[in-house]
Amino acid sequence: MTDHDKGVTEPLDLVLAREIKNLDPEMRPERNLWAGIERQIQDYPQRQKRGSLNWIPYGVAASLILAASALLLNVAQLTGAQPSFVSTDQSIDMMQAEYVQVRNPMVQKFTETNKSLDEKTLNDLYRNLEILEQARRDIEAQVRQNPENRRLVEMLMHIHEQELSLLKQDFSRPGQFM
Repeated sequence: MTDHDKGVTEPLDLVLAREIKNLDPEMRPERNLWAGIERQIQDYPQRQKRGSLNWIPYGVAASLILAASALLLNVAQLTGAQPSFVSTDQSIDMMQAEYVQVRNPMVQKFTETNKSLDEKTLNDLYRNLEILEQARRDIEAQVRQNPENRRLVEMLMHIHEQELSLLKQDFSRPGQFM
């Protein structure tokens, strides 16, 4: 007497697995199926690619425009001000004014934090800051002459980051040098 005869039922997946295992591995279809496959291929030919366009740059550009527009609208709503267009010189002046507002307190904190360093090290640090400041002024002048040059604007932002990074350092503690 088998388990099935005793009233014990096996899970369906085990029954199916056993039946599949018992199938003949060399089963052949009752008729030739290739005629139907060929007819389907002829009835529905593959589409030919005609000058495939790469849409990714367009999608990225559209998403950047949407993001900038959304940011502008949100800022305008938060401040309650109507968006107004400013000249390139005005936008550079505003950017520089904001930068100086961030930079000046950091210079004071940098001076206070690193005042215990020897005079030679302090002179080197301040010389590096002067070099960065001169580079910032030179690049800013170039941006004013060529406002459409995106690379110059990126360079100006990079100089800002470098100067602020230097000002954040506490060189009075050992092991804090770059």
